[in-house]
Order: sequence, then C-alpha cells, then structure tokens
Amino acid sequence: MTYTPYEWQNRLLTRFKGKGVVKAFPGTGKTYAAILLIKKNRYKNTIVAVPTRKLKFQWAEELKKYNVINTIVETFHILSKERSFGLKCDFLIVDECHRSVSPIFRRLYQNISYNNILGLSATPNNESLDFCGDVIIEVSMEEAQISDFKVYFHAIDLSLVEKTKYDEYTLSIGRYLGKLKRLSNEKKAKTRKMLDSLIFKRRSLVYLADSRVPKAVELLEKNKDRPTLVICKRIEQANKIAKRSGYPVYHSEHPDEKALFNFQNDKIPALLSVGMLAEGYDKRNIGCLIIVSTAITEAYHIQSIGRAVRLPDNADIHILLARKTTDEKLLQFRYMYNHEIIGNFSRNALKPSNPWIEQYYISDEFFLDSEGRIFQKISGEKKYFKFNPIISSLEKLFNYRSCRFRITRDNLVLAKIGGRIISLGLLQEPLEKIKPYEKINV
Repeated sequence: MTYTPYEWQNRLLTRFKGKGVVKAFPGTGKTYAAILLIKKNRYKNTIVAVPTRKLKFQWAEELKKYNVINTIVETFHILSKERSFGLKCDFLIVDECHRSVSPIFRRLYQNISYNNILGLSATPNNESLDFCGDVIIEVSMEEAQISDFKVYFHAIDLSLVEKTKYDEYTLSIGRYLGKLKRLSNEKKAKTRKMLDSLIFKRRSLVYLADSRVPKAVELLEKNKDRPTLVICKRIEQANKIAKRSGYPVYHSEHPDEKALFNFQNDKIPALLSVGMLAEGYDKRNIGCLIIVSTAITEAYHIQSIGRAVRLPDNADIHILLARKTTDEKLLQFRYMYNHEIIGNFSRNALKPSNPWIEQYYISDEFFLDSEGRIFQKISGEKKYFKFNPIISSLEKLFNYRSCRFRITRDNLVLAKIGGRIISLGLLQEPLEKIKPYEKINV
C-alpha cells in the first residue's frame, strides 16, 4: 500500500536521532509516521506500547496493512508486569505516552531494554518527556490536514437554583484565592486542598446543568440522518440522554461492545459516550460530534476536538457551554476553527482574555537571581536548584535581570511582566534541588 507522507512526517525522518516525542492531534498520522521510521531505519525488532486493547488491535491492523514485521504490540498493563522484565528491542514506540507515567505503568521503561524510543501524544506531560525525550515534532493545526468542519458554540443557561449555588461557590473560591496570594509556599497545601474541592464542586454543577440534556436530545433529532457521536462528562447525564433519545450509551459501568461495534459499522446512527472513548478511537465518517459537557483545560479541549480530525469536510461539531460560567473560557479557542456562536454569551467571554490569571496565583513561586540561578524561599531560607533549560527563556524575557515566576501543578511556567501574565510553555525538564554537599553552579 502506498501513501504520500505529510511534510511533517518527512521532517521526522531526518530529525529523529534515537529519542523524542511527536506532539500532534489525534488522527493526524502519528501511527504512520512511526511506521515510516521503522521502515527507514530498518529496526530488527520493535515494541509498541499502548494504553488500551482497542489501540493494540488498531496498531496490529496498521502494521499488517504496511507489511511491517518483527513488531510486538502490547498494552502498558502487560508490559509493566514482572513477567515482561528483560524484554529487548531496537525501537520502543510509546503511544499516548502521557498515559504511561503512572506509578505502575512506568515500570515498562525498566522492564524493556531499548536502543531507540519514540513517544506519541497530543498532550505530552513533563514526566513522559523525561522518559521519551523532548518534543522533536509539533504538528500545528495547519499541518494537521484537518477537515474543514464547522464548530457551533451553543449557549445554555443554568437554572435559578443552579445559578445561586454556582455564585456561592464562586464567592468562596474567590476568598480562598485571595488567601493563597498571601501565603508562603509551605503554608499553601491545606488552603489549596479546600480550593480544589470547591472548584471540583462548581465544575460538577456546571457539567450536570439540567438544560444540557434537552439541548443534546434536540441536536440528536436534528442530525438523525448522520452518524453522530455524543460526548458527556458524567455517566448519569449520558444515561438521561440515552433514556430520552433511545440511543445506546458506552461508558465504564456499561461498556456496551455490541453498541460500539454497531456504531463503528453504521448499523446504528448515534452513540453516547462518557469521556472521549479510548484515545485512538477511529471512525472516519462521523458526520456530527456533540460535546454535551467538557473540561475547560486546553489539553482536554485538544483531545476532544481531536476526534474531529477524522470528520469529513461537511461535518459539524456542537459544543454546549453554560453562559456566565467558567464554560465560557473555551470561547478563547473559537478562532482556531470555522465557527458560529448560537445564543448570547456574556460580553466579557467574547473579549480577548488571559487564561493564566487564576493558575498563576495558586501556583508555587520561584525566583531567578541576577547570576542565573533558580531558587525558592522556604522558611526564610533560599533553596537552590540545578541548571534548567527554562533559565534561558526567563533571562531573555526579563533582560537578564532577577525575576520571579511560578510553576503550575501541570508544569506550566508562568511569569508576570508589565502587569501581564504570560506562559513560557511546559517545563521540559523537572527542577532538581541542589543537595547540601553539591556546589551551586553559577
């Protein structure tokens, strides 16, 4: 079977030097890019590590399609077991590598002896970069060859009871945020735990807004002649929509494999899911994607919309967002797509906004001195860290002057300059403290 590689796939063939990560939307060709590497470098044996059985079968089909031999495909679960210790290969491919770094799954890196490693992910995290290497290819929206789908942002309303409760949570969250700003790093833990609990409760309230269900049913009815995938964040919500629409639902408590098979093979027009199904789920003729509720983090947004990479050009995506809630933060991504806004969102939501403000004030604070050394103030003492590549970016940003910056729990580096909070991207290497007996490098 012949296939003309994308430009970024050809670029990978020359850039890969034995270690690295490809960061690209789901469905953009990461699997084929890895197959090209296997063929070009003529690896004698390859192991492909995947998070799910579905991905295992998909990889097996792709390898067979392109006549790739001497390759084992296995799940993280199996490869992290004791019986997998001692496996050897020329080339280790870790698909969805951001999911390989749990305390158990990361054992696969110890179990397998490999000469070369490639990580694949739409949203690689810092720990996966530690194992698989730096991002060597990042596929932009333009390079992704994404179908010319259209995204509709639908405004829905909270009920009066929901809105009252939402406002109560927001007021409490504001108080805790103010408290965090005044606390030192070592005193933040308890307050942050309370803050996290309030944010979770507020988010759950928004996810389960009553008005989402009838709107989803309405959209299902309007698109009944097109293959439609519905994505929810809560099982109870999916079950309600299933009861009213008559369509089957697939989730962890009810993994209806028959329904999944029937939808995949066009025997039923629609399927409801909780989460995003498994990463790598591949049905290329979905005509409509309905996102009933979604997280507001950029990573999740990319994974969700990434399902649309497989949509035909005339496909539609419908995203339901609750007005005057944190849902509206997702509107900052609207210009990435051909889009239409349906309903009235708040004026502020449609203005350019800074998504990092809240994260900045709840993150741990660090300092960079005039000699280019990172330190943290703990109980009045300076605790220094070893050299880190982020130093170069900070020095350029602050014109080689001393400065302060913050790192979120997702390892995003944020800095405040000229009254504006900006992101310097993900920390590529973890900060490592200098031990008492080690010298401080200047």
